[in-house]
Parts: sequence; structure tokens; C-alpha cells
Amino acid sequence: MVKIKRFFCSFLALILLIGFIGPGVGNANTVQDNSNQIVYSDVINDTVLSEELVEIEQEIDNYLEEIPYTESDYENMSDDEFEEVYTKYFESNEFLQLEKEHETLHNEIDGDQTTITPRIAPILIPIAAAAARVALKTIVKQGNKIATKYLKNKLKSVGKKYKLEWNVKNSKGKITSLLKITHKPSKTQIFRLDNGKLGLKPGTNDWFWHYHIGDTKGKMSHHYSLRSFVPSKYKPLSNTTLY
Repeated sequence: MVKIKRFFCSFLALILLIGFIGPGVGNANTVQDNSNQIVYSDVINDTVLSEELVEIEQEIDNYLEEIPYTESDYENMSDDEFEEVYTKYFESNEFLQLEKEHETLHNEIDGDQTTITPRIAPILIPIAAAAARVALKTIVKQGNKIATKYLKNKLKSVGKKYKLEWNVKNSKGKITSLLKITHKPSKTQIFRLDNGKLGLKPGTNDWFWHYHIGDTKGKMSHHYSLRSFVPSKYKPLSNTTLY
């Protein structure tokens, strides 16, 4: 009889324990499922946005590739001819729409990396990383002259608070910066479009076009360039982003 009572009590306690733990387990699974769903959803959204950005960048690349002029062609054009070609290809409705879509998506995905304090923020409108990317592509495909024209066009409303230096050369006469921008009131350099070494593994003395953007020395020490510029055997170090 005692054994039966002990068995019954143990059985009842087990049932109560299962009843107590069960809902908690169910709720934990529900929370976990919801958490996974949120994370999964975020990943999917980022993936979709990234794919859209890549597609637009490819469209821009294809558009630039189809412009039938080389750097030497631009150098041999008269000023009027140059302006006519620039207007035709870089101020067309098609290109301006691609630019707009690219900048919008880029800011949604990658806005944090180019955050600058409010006193300097207006420069990010004309010199966003999106515009810098187009400038990099133009330098490589059509040369410095057309890239300079493109950036100057983007900087029409930059204002007197910024010092712009164009085609900065080293002692050997080689261009090391197509453009440097300094915020005059704070004497802070906030943008450079450079030609020089990148932080890569294995190391190399080769020069690649890239840009820097930021409002501190730390941010300005980071390099941004295009994956297509750098041979696949090189991997970026922590101070370099290839995209």
C-alpha cells in the first residue's frame, strides 16, 4: 500500500512538473521562432536591397562602358565639344535616373559608414560614396578630365566653407589626389579621391584609385575602392574596403 501511495505521489508530481514546464517550453519556442523570423526577415531585406544596388551599379558600369570616347579623345576635344559630349552622356535622363536610384539605395544600406557631424554634413549630398564610386569608374574608363568635370558638376553648390584642391601631384609630377576637400572652419579634411597604395594582403607597391571620407583622422585613414580595380589575389586589410 505504501509503495502504491509513493508511486501515485511521484506520478502526480511528475504530471504537475510537466504541466508547469510545458507552457514555458512552448513560450520559449515561440519567442525563439519569432526571433528567428525577425532576423531572417532582416537578412532577406538586406539581401534584396544589396542585389538591387549591385544591379544598378552594373547598369551604371554598362552605361559608362558604352561611352565611345577615351582619355586621349577628351584631351583632343575643344571646350565646346567636351561640354557637348559631357551633357549628352552625363546629364541624360537615363544616367541621372540611375544616379538617383543608386544614391538612394546606397544611403539606405551603407549610410552609417559615411556619417559625419552635422556641421560638415551638407558635403555628403554632392560627395556621397555613391558619387565617389561613379567618379572612380569614370577615371579608369574615361580618364581624369571627365572625372574632374563630373565631380565639379556635383560640387556646384558646395559653398565657401570648403576648400577644394584639384589634381594634387607629388614631387615627381604624378597625381596623388584628384580632389581634396577641407572644411575651412574646423580645418578638417573630409574627402580625398586618391591614387596610391592600399592596405592589401599580400602587400604591394601598386597604386589603385580609391577615396577617403570622414571627419576624423581615423575615418580618413580608411580606404574605399572597387573590387574590380584590385586583382583577386589580394585581400583587403582592416583599413581597406573593396566593394
